[in-house]
Amino acid sequence: MLHPFTSLSRTGALFLAVVVLTLGVSAEPDRAAPESRPELSEKLQVGITPLQAVVDAQKWDEAINMINDLIKKVDGSSYDCAFLNGFKAQILGSKGDFISAIEPLEAMLRIADDKKFFRWERDHVLPMTERDTLINLASLTLQSAMAPGKTLVQQRADIGKAHIYGRRLANAKKPTIEAQTMWARILFSEAVLDSSKVDLTLMKQAAVETEKALYLTIKPKEEIYRLLLASLQQLGDNERCAELLELLVQKFPNTKSYWPLLFNTYVAMQESGEKSKSDTGKGDKGKGDMSVDLSAVIALERAQASGQMNTNKDNFMLAGLYYNIQQYVFAAELLEKGLSNGKIDPEQKNWELLAACYQQMGKEARAIEIFIEAIRRFPKSSNLELQVGQIYYNNEKRDLAYNHLKAAVTKGLEKPGQTLVLLAYLSLEAKRLDDALTWAEKAAKADPKSNDAQSLVKIVSDSITERNNFLKNKK
Repeated sequence: MLHPFTSLSRTGALFLAVVVLTLGVSAEPDRAAPESRPELSEKLQVGITPLQAVVDAQKWDEAINMINDLIKKVDGSSYDCAFLNGFKAQILGSKGDFISAIEPLEAMLRIADDKKFFRWERDHVLPMTERDTLINLASLTLQSAMAPGKTLVQQRADIGKAHIYGRRLANAKKPTIEAQTMWARILFSEAVLDSSKVDLTLMKQAAVETEKALYLTIKPKEEIYRLLLASLQQLGDNERCAELLELLVQKFPNTKSYWPLLFNTYVAMQESGEKSKSDTGKGDKGKGDMSVDLSAVIALERAQASGQMNTNKDNFMLAGLYYNIQQYVFAAELLEKGLSNGKIDPEQKNWELLAACYQQMGKEARAIEIFIEAIRRFPKSSNLELQVGQIYYNNEKRDLAYNHLKAAVTKGLEKPGQTLVLLAYLSLEAKRLDDALTWAEKAAKADPKSNDAQSLVKIVSDSITERNNFLKNKK
């Protein structure tokens, strides 16, 4: 929010300046010619003289009480009343009671509009200019709308007032950067007022008006870029968000939030199938052309090069991105280095991803080494044993497969059915019929609907019967 009102240190000086301009005039406001500059009445000039010492001492409550007494004694549509209300608003602003300043500001604006006092603002006849009055009112009514406890109806009423002030600012012949920014902020606030449904029409207008503000100055403030970014995010325009964020990470490199936002925007674009204009491929690492958008990876690497997004979670995320785009060598390098130096959390899933990288590269032996190290670190994990057993089985190393699969079952697989069936088959192949029957019966019990388990029980049982009959006849 724009900081309203004159600062504390200037309030007394402003009071003196305005009063000096009014001294030495004897005409009453209601007798003045329409073309003449408005002046304080002699009666009010005498009444406000004691205010100076109170204002200099920054006794704001006492000053407000004195002004209220004076307001009661003047015509409610006079220049005296407009001046006193404007000055009261400034005192309230200096006191920090901004919301209470809305009412006297509105009173001053109403009288000034009716009597056309703002035509004389070059002579500083009022405590503040028309533009400053409107900006303050727009800002304060917007702040009032966001106050805790306000109902949606009350919020709409406040923002409705802000809208009126903001439109008047925007329609000025020479809109200033402050006025244009305020108008855009009001439109944005209106658009998101009902959190259940963003008004996209108003949001588009807010984005347009914010862009106008950017072109009113050579060096726009960061807050204007932020407002445009927020508008584009609400509109779901990821491509323009990415373009704007690329600009922001260059213009404001010390703002830590922009790199994560840029990264997440590129991730969102990938998930939705969008292509970014910065999709350049990763040929510089010698891996050839790639058909996927690498913008998220590049953004994260750039962020890390600038000293940001270097947490363990970010490091793992980068490795995961490389894995997802099938760059398993880079993923494995990052994971091994991170798990070794502590820059990636030594969690089980991270070791599993490292092993998976080597599996995808066809380096089964190295994958097994990783899994074995993980088992040493997480000795109660049944899933690690299962994965090692499956690799050994696929590589025709039956005995080693059997040992790890058995360990997986012993440590407690959540769904052991298929593993028990495989153990039964391995036992049957090794002609360990009694073991095969034990595993087959356990498999049938674990999954009564498994046809494989039921068939295996019968096959092994028949084999055992044949064996026993053979041994019996042999005797």
